[in-house]
Amino acid sequence: MVPAENPPTAAAPSPDAPLPDGPSFDAVSFDGDDTLWDFTASYGPAIAHAAEALGSALGEPPVPVDWLQRIRTEVAADHPGATLPELRRAAFAEAVRRRAPDRPDLADLVFRAFMAARARSTRLFPEVRAAVAALAGRMPLALTTNGNAELSWTGLDPYFSAVVRAVDCGHSKPDPAIYLLTVERLGVEPARILHIGDHPVEDVEGALAAGLQARLLDRTGRTPGALTSLDGLLVSR
Repeated sequence: MVPAENPPTAAAPSPDAPLPDGPSFDAVSFDGDDTLWDFTASYGPAIAHAAEALGSALGEPPVPVDWLQRIRTEVAADHPGATLPELRRAAFAEAVRRRAPDRPDLADLVFRAFMAARARSTRLFPEVRAAVAALAGRMPLALTTNGNAELSWTGLDPYFSAVVRAVDCGHSKPDPAIYLLTVERLGVEPARILHIGDHPVEDVEGALAAGLQARLLDRTGRTPGALTSLDGLLVSR
C-alpha cells in the first residue's frame, strides 16, 4: 500500500470467527482501495503521470515523484480531518505554488492527469468481478469509501445500489456517520449489513461502531481469522 493513503493492515479487532453457515446478512458494503481493486498498482502510474504533467506544463522534465509524495505528507499533517481527495488536490496545489506561484490553474490540470491515469490503470483483484456479480444477484451492495476511484472504471457500477464517499458526505471512515449513510441508502437494518475492507480501524472498528457486521480482508493471509479473498463470502451463502 502507499504510505498515508492506506496504512498497513494490522490484526483485526473482532470478530475473527469464520462466517457462520446460512444467511447471516442481507446486504454487503465494500471498501474500494485494496479491497475490490489494487490501489498500489494504480497509484504508481498515476503519480508518475501527474509528475510528468506538471513538468510538461512548466516546459521542464517531470518533477520528482518523491518530492510530490513529501508535499502530500506535509499537507496531510496540516489538514487533519480532510478527505483523501481533498488532500490530493491540496497537495498538487501546494506543489504548483512552489514551482509556479503565478500558475495556480495548473493544480487542476495535474489532478485531472492523476485521476485519468488512475482510471486507466485500476484493476480488480482476480475473484472480485465474479464474487460481486454473484452477491448482487442475491442482495443490495454498497461502496463505502474514503477514496476517489469510480466504480465505472472497473465496470462494477451496475452491481451496486449505493455509493457513499467521504468527499461527498463530509465524514471519513472510521467515523460511524459514513456507515450510517450507507445504512440509509441501502434501506437495510445495520445489524444485517456486512462491511468488508482491508483496514482494521477504518473498515472494521468503524463499521462495528455503527452497528454493522464487519470482516477484515487481508489478501496476504497474515491475519488470523481474516478473509483472504471475496470467495469466502460466497461459502456462507
